[in-house]
This record gives sequence, C-alpha cells and structure tokens, in this order.
Amino acid sequence: MKINKIVIASALILLAVSLVPILMLINQWDSGSQSYGITTSDSQQIHFRWQDINQQVHQYPASAGRYTYLFLGFLSCSEICPIRIEQLNQLEQRIEQDASFNKVEVQFLFVTIDPDNDTLALRQAVIDARSTRFVSASLSESDLHQLELRLSDNINRQLATINHVGNLFLLNPNGKIARIYTAKQLSISKMLIDLNHIISSQL
Repeated sequence: MKINKIVIASALILLAVSLVPILMLINQWDSGSQSYGITTSDSQQIHFRWQDINQQVHQYPASAGRYTYLFLGFLSCSEICPIRIEQLNQLEQRIEQDASFNKVEVQFLFVTIDPDNDTLALRQAVIDARSTRFVSASLSESDLHQLELRLSDNINRQLATINHVGNLFLLNPNGKIARIYTAKQLSISKMLIDLNHIISSQL
C-alpha cells in the first residue's frame, strides 16, 4: 500500500513537471502561430539591474525599440554555452547582411551565472569584443536569483560544475518574453523569421 502511494505520488510529480512545456506548445498551436520559438502567454515585464565590463550599472529594459536575446550562462561551460554564443554570432552576421533589419536595434545580452570566475577581462574577450551588439552582464546575487526564478532556468550549483538548461529568450522592447528557444541546435533562418514577424506585429 505504501509502495503504491509512492508510485502514485511520483507519477503526479512527473506529470506536473511535464505539463508546463506541453501547455506552452498547445498554446502556440491554438494561437495559430507559425513561430519557430515557443510563444508564451506571460505578459509580465522582466526587469533587473546589471553591471557591464566597465562596472557601470544599467537598468533593463532601458532603450525603447531594442530587441534583446537574453542568455544566462558561464564562460567555463563546455556544453550549451559555446553553442549558444556561436548561434548568436551567426544570427548577428545574418542580421548585419539583411537590409530589412538596418533600422532595428538588436542586442545580445549574456548574463553570467558564475560572476566570481567570469572576470571582466574574460567577459570582454569572449563576449563584448565580438561587436557593439554583444554585451555581457553581471548581477547582484539577489537580482540574479530573482532572474533565474523568473525565467525558470533551473540552475544547479550544487554539483562539481554548474548545471543549467541554457534556454535562449527573445525579449521585446518592453522587456516581455516574445520567444523561448529550448533546442540545442537552432535554425538561424527560422529565428530571423521569428524576429521579423515580432517586429512587424509591433509596428
């Protein structure tokens, strides 16, 4: 009897965990969206204070009209982080080549989840030196914790190395989530279509 209760409880927990992505996908299909990334009904604004490599403090969101690709990671990561950074690099190259994005302000914001080891010099070399669109940010411990919870990024620092999901978020100029990209491998062309669609819908 006790074993049956444990099995039932485990099944309910598994069901609850799996319902979130399933409901997000259902919401996407029901809305008739042809988007590549996952859409969300979450309309709350994301906001936080962050520090750049010059130790200047900024508020997000700050610039009207700026679309932001937000990624939480750490620079000693050997798994998803290098892949995401390269994807953003390719995306930026495509944006630069596409005349339809000439008047659109797009930013790639990398938020370190390991600020003690991601030094200012390392962030400059790996992120900020790529172009003016690329910006690395560090947050206070409390602000970072709140952002992690807000994005449900499931970061585990209890292991020998930091373990995290590595989702990529596209935020509109108001700081609201427009798309979530969860796949390890992403189609840059489809991401561009998403971006163009979102920009057009807000004109």
